[in-house]
Amino acid sequence: MNKTGTETMKKRKRNSIYHIFYAVMVVSFAVMLIWAAAANGEQSPAALLSEGNIPFEEGWYLADGSAADMSHLHKMPSVEPYREESVYHALPDDLGEGKSLCFRTKNINFKVYVDGELRYEPQARESRVYNRSLGTRWSYVPLGREDAGATAEIRFQTVYRNARACVDHLVLGTAAGEIVSTFTGKSVAVATCLLLLFAGLVLMIADIPANMQLNKNHELLYLGLFAISIAVWCLAETNLLQFYTDDSRLLQTLSCCSLMMIPIPLVLYLDAAFGFQRKWVVQVICGISATEFVLCTTLHFAGMMDYHETLTLTHIMLAVSAALLFYSIVKNAFAVRESNVRNVYKAIRSVGLVSICFATGIDIVRYYRGHNSDSAMFVRIGLLIFILCYGSASLERMVNAVKLGMQAEFVSQLAYHDGLTGVGNRTAFQERLEELEGQKRELSGIAIMMFDVNDLKYVNDHLGHQRGDDLIVGCADIIRSALEKESGACFRIGGDEFAGVIVGDDAVERCERVLTLFRDAMDSYNAVPNQKIRISIAGGYAVYDAAQEDEMLMDVYQQADVRMYENKKQIKSVQVKPAEFYRNR
Repeated sequence: MNKTGTETMKKRKRNSIYHIFYAVMVVSFAVMLIWAAAANGEQSPAALLSEGNIPFEEGWYLADGSAADMSHLHKMPSVEPYREESVYHALPDDLGEGKSLCFRTKNINFKVYVDGELRYEPQARESRVYNRSLGTRWSYVPLGREDAGATAEIRFQTVYRNARACVDHLVLGTAAGEIVSTFTGKSVAVATCLLLLFAGLVLMIADIPANMQLNKNHELLYLGLFAISIAVWCLAETNLLQFYTDDSRLLQTLSCCSLMMIPIPLVLYLDAAFGFQRKWVVQVICGISATEFVLCTTLHFAGMMDYHETLTLTHIMLAVSAALLFYSIVKNAFAVRESNVRNVYKAIRSVGLVSICFATGIDIVRYYRGHNSDSAMFVRIGLLIFILCYGSASLERMVNAVKLGMQAEFVSQLAYHDGLTGVGNRTAFQERLEELEGQKRELSGIAIMMFDVNDLKYVNDHLGHQRGDDLIVGCADIIRSALEKESGACFRIGGDEFAGVIVGDDAVERCERVLTLFRDAMDSYNAVPNQKIRISIAGGYAVYDAAQEDEMLMDVYQQADVRMYENKKQIKSVQVKPAEFYRNR
């Protein structure tokens, strides 16, 4: 083994020791922290602040003395939309100081009275953008010692006939404790939403470089938009944003609209990642989703039905999209793969599928066991894992595709571009003529220009091939610049021969302008004192005549070549011969 190999082996062995030592440090710190937490466990700040708070959900009654179902106000016989109703509850005789009536409302407009005195009325901002109800809202009504034994009244109106209306999470205690408890209970949900949001942004940003070398396949962009739409909806549903805006009506509108934003990026992602055999599926789903948005928005602003009342249509769209998602994933999971790399993709995506299915199963069990505080906690976590798995697989595939694209572009550069000048080579010129041959009847004009560099042999023989290369590069720059100003393409088709192709209207006028441009450029170059080489280029052109049915573009090429040689003879008849020109240099 050589010296370099020995040093590499020593470095690897040394690094392995560092890795083991660092792992021991991590495990040691983890054990110490767990032991300390278990040995010195105390009440959390949320528990300390909530100490003494009592549930207050039972015992509410209607004006006739019958029991009120606070969790399902809309199902009580006496309740009708926009008809005022009241529920009552006697406050304890030992109320004490610093207490508040804490509760959450959903889809009702309400006021709170104590012994007939108005104590709390939420500020209801008005806008045509908002839904009709206050949405889901946390409220904290301060009470005093003097309210002990008084009667608390919640006077309310339901807004929708079939939507759930409720007053829940009723607690009598300190508002600070309930707010901290709410944040603590929703911390996992909020963290998951923020991670989903971050993952979506990362995928969208990664889509930009991933598509620079490829035919546009915005797989990462669509998955990122899908993740962000879900993250915004989940974040709105935690009801914690109210503590930052206090505008629950705006948050309800945000929740409804973010749901409508989910189907289109999801279907576009499925098409980009897996492909649909029936392409009309994408058009139909996206078309229906766009139509649903227009319909719901029209009904909302017309005051006929707001976004919340049209949620059924949104749910149908989501159900169809979810069915397509499940079908595409299962079909892809059982597809036969030949590449080991694709097997890795399949394994990663299978982990994502298992995660979301397993998480959904857990939350269904939790729901039926009565865990109603956050019935979608594991679904959010499973969805996050799903998006991370599918995003990483898509990102890895994009990176590999970019590498292949760069290699293909490099091969294309070698196959179709002249290595010295960077313009198209003879192969590219011939393929361009073949392409135009099939299109010539539909195009308004096709012109072929021919150019020949004078004195190249003399420069190579007497000044060296380096000077000859400099002459070729200088001529190529002049010809290409002139052609590009008239939207033409430049090709080097021989040692000292160049061709140009101009397509479109006014082909003759554009060719004349090209000749003028490159002659002016030659004169400017040669006018500079002490130039090492002289640039002299002959040029000519011919235009395809659609009236001649049998004319081929190769005939036009030959005509242009003849006119170029006529110009070459004319130049040589008046130009100082190269031997005499370079003798004085």
